[in-house]
Amino acid sequence: MYLFFLLGALTFIGADSYRILAWFPCPSISHQNVFLPILKEMSVRGHEVTVVTPNPLRDQTLKNLTEIDASVSYEVWKNKDVTHLRRNWMSYFSIHQYFQDVMQEAIVLSFQNERVQEVVKKPRNYFDLIVVEDLNPVLFGLQHKFDAPLVAISSLSSLHYLQLLLGNFNHPGLFPDPISELFPKLSLWEKIENAYLSLGNIFWYKFVIYPRADRIARSYFGSDMPYLEEMVKKTSLLFQNVNPVFSDGKSLTPNMKYFSYIRVNTDDTLGQDLKQILDNAKEGVVYFSLGTNVRFDHVQGDVKKTIMEALGDLPYTVICKWESEKLEGQPKNVHLRKWLPQQAILAHPNVKAFVTQGGLQSAEEAIINAVPLVVIPFLGDQPLNAKILTSKGMAETISPKDLNRRILTESIMKVAQDEKYRNKAKELRDIFLDQPQSGIDKVIWWCEYVIRHKGAKHLRSPAADIPLWEYFMLDVLAVVLIALYLVYKITKVTIKILLELFKRSTASTTSKKKKKN
Repeated sequence: MYLFFLLGALTFIGADSYRILAWFPCPSISHQNVFLPILKEMSVRGHEVTVVTPNPLRDQTLKNLTEIDASVSYEVWKNKDVTHLRRNWMSYFSIHQYFQDVMQEAIVLSFQNERVQEVVKKPRNYFDLIVVEDLNPVLFGLQHKFDAPLVAISSLSSLHYLQLLLGNFNHPGLFPDPISELFPKLSLWEKIENAYLSLGNIFWYKFVIYPRADRIARSYFGSDMPYLEEMVKKTSLLFQNVNPVFSDGKSLTPNMKYFSYIRVNTDDTLGQDLKQILDNAKEGVVYFSLGTNVRFDHVQGDVKKTIMEALGDLPYTVICKWESEKLEGQPKNVHLRKWLPQQAILAHPNVKAFVTQGGLQSAEEAIINAVPLVVIPFLGDQPLNAKILTSKGMAETISPKDLNRRILTESIMKVAQDEKYRNKAKELRDIFLDQPQSGIDKVIWWCEYVIRHKGAKHLRSPAADIPLWEYFMLDVLAVVLIALYLVYKITKVTIKILLELFKRSTASTTSKKKKKN
């Protein structure tokens, strides 16, 4: 009898199954590695999940997960050399525009998929929740199309303009934009620079990015859709992948949540050849990988030659992610692979250092395994991540424009030989892992919360509904200044009148005295 009631209770608990539409357009596996494990767990818990992604899991055991392959969006990276974004001068606003162009082009390519078009034609109330990546505003129009609550999720810290629309203004004197390359604590000049960038960012998104995105959204979701900024403001929750090591300490409004520690490919295993290389490297191993977006078959100039010469100077075995497994002038100590099981490599005790571009996921995997870093940041949040890791004492940073053979060799040797870097990495690992709840559990609980309450308007900050001039109380300041001015004028006139009366009184008294005399 007890077993009967227990099974009944479990059935009742798991009875709430929802239809969820997720759309993650960014053509980058590092972004998808954050999102897809969450959707996988949602489907395991009984929800019917449909996802548009350029990197489908293709797991036949997930019966509740419908994946639409949008890998065509990787076409946007063709003929784009992101390694030169930081090597050449490029303005802060141009970098923002560059990535918005990439995202919008990826979204447009996705809409050419017939299965995507079928999803968009679903009935208005078909989905209970919409989950979208936050990098571009076009997909926020989906909540108008399906009249469903929407949550946004970021694989890193969200753009400041999006946070502003949701009522969480980032004070320019304290919190620089992740792409600005500024780092707290700001000097007086940096505060001035960041104030300029923050104000320019607002105007740039308001008058350049959003009008264009609104036109694209209307073409897919209907011309009767409210202006896209208003759709973004209706977002129920914003999830940001920010871990305790990288947090800048800003306060969050109730409709914003941090999460972290999304483990992917935890079953990564070393092949026999890699295991043999790592086990036999008695002097140690340097692992070199600049992620998925920095492709060396696109790199121009002497960068490849510089890197290979520096790696060849090392007394260590080097395992290097490269687009080809053979290279002219390849040093004997360097092993090239097109793909590598990164987590398994970093977990090996012979790894002395990791040369990375500074992407958040690579940084987190290094922290988890307490592996010190040499960071060569190229794009996005990587320069800021590099500064954070260096300031924490577990990394050295090399700017791409300063990259040369000597600097790269010396930086790797320094990090690999000095135990202080590994000790700092261990301290950060203990902080990073000491959390009450996994990132996946946190995101799923709050998503189900939004569905249960048909949105989360009660978590919305009132700051989202007022213009900036009201947020900064400029209207109050104006009233106070006007009042002070009126008090000043009234006081001035009163004093003038009193002085005039006093003069007249004095003159009258003097005149009477003269007459009397």
